[in-house]
Amino acid sequence: MSSSVPDTESSSSEGATAKKKKRFYGWNIVAASAAINGFGGSIHWQGFTVFFIPISQSLGLTTAQTAMPFALSRVENGLVGPVSGWLLDKYGVRRLLIGGTIATGVGYILLSQTSTFLSFLLVYVFVVSLGSTTGFMQASTTALNTWFSRRRGMVMSINSAAFRLGGAFMVPLLSVAVLRFGWETTAIWVGIGMIVFIAPMGIVFKRSPESIGAGPDGDALPALSTEHEANDSDSDSEGTKSPCSEIADTEDDWTAKDAIRTRAFWTLALGTVLRMSVHGTIFVHFVPILVWKGETQQMGANLIGLLALASVPLILVFGWLSDRLGRPRMLAGCYLSAATSLMLLNLVDGTWPIFAALLLFSGTEIGSGLNWALVGDLFGRKRFATIRGLLSPIYNVALFSMPVSAGWVKDVTGSYELVLWVGAGLLIAAAAVFLTIKKPVRTDQVPA
Repeated sequence: MSSSVPDTESSSSEGATAKKKKRFYGWNIVAASAAINGFGGSIHWQGFTVFFIPISQSLGLTTAQTAMPFALSRVENGLVGPVSGWLLDKYGVRRLLIGGTIATGVGYILLSQTSTFLSFLLVYVFVVSLGSTTGFMQASTTALNTWFSRRRGMVMSINSAAFRLGGAFMVPLLSVAVLRFGWETTAIWVGIGMIVFIAPMGIVFKRSPESIGAGPDGDALPALSTEHEANDSDSDSEGTKSPCSEIADTEDDWTAKDAIRTRAFWTLALGTVLRMSVHGTIFVHFVPILVWKGETQQMGANLIGLLALASVPLILVFGWLSDRLGRPRMLAGCYLSAATSLMLLNLVDGTWPIFAALLLFSGTEIGSGLNWALVGDLFGRKRFATIRGLLSPIYNVALFSMPVSAGWVKDVTGSYELVLWVGAGLLIAAAAVFLTIKKPVRTDQVPA
């Protein structure tokens, strides 16, 4: 009898230790997403502004012409977005992320060999941009929305913060490399880095928490099949089964068909269009804007890096707060802050006053992750990528027209003043729109 007590205590202790050691696999997804966007995503999305002036000078292009490939890539992303979203929901993140990142890397290598406007445009739009459609943010936000629910805002913000933190270091480094070795050589090394270091990280991505016998956020999964858990835990591939089929339907999950019939979808679409039209335009023209304000190209890149670095703790704090206070109000505050930044940028001069004004533009950085978390809040986990993909053609219309229009205004007036005032107005409108968003309510009470 006495010997059985120590055995029981030992068994309990071992069970407690095993439970302590067990960590939710979703955090591996968070880490991989952060690394992919921190390095690959930041180089592609934030680094383009560093290539802007050298490519323009090398190929003899106007400001509007240099912005054109980026703008056309938005059209391409708009057309491909619904398809890539459906593919991500159907086949899972891993294969599309790896393939997309490799394509982006190959595109940068090919970009270094372009010598005309037409070749530059074709390579950027049909290779670099097409690969990036599934290689970075769309894939990672899909995975994070699948693996997390209660902590959705926090993990989306970690992903967004990593993207900005990567930009804080990679944008100045890219600028140094471009000025020292030339934009062509730098583009080759960017492409090699995408293929060799970024693409293999896609192996970490598994289909869903249900595929390993857990619920979102690591919560227990009711009525779990032990056999199913064992089979999926041992699997090293995403298999042929649709990830959507593993996620249980809940009343929070909407089909794409039902989602687009709601007021919430179209209100979200309008708010997203307004904020992304400004965000995309400013980041394409960021270095040229700062050069227009009297900074050197390298100082402009350094200020963008400092802005990204300063944004990181704010993104994390606001992401945590948004899980508790709700996202619409937080988003409205973010875009009012960013609007104030653009108005001040027109009024101040000198490196540090300019940087102080730019700090308020962190609002648009903070709002990026919260915007995509809001898609999951409104329409659930199961068809997130498809519904986000349906937003793509809508906001990419603005991402096509606005950067080119801004370049045209600069070419005609010699100034970015009007661009900044219009951008501020659009961000104020975005803030007002996000405040009106309400969670959709089913009229038939039938789960999607």
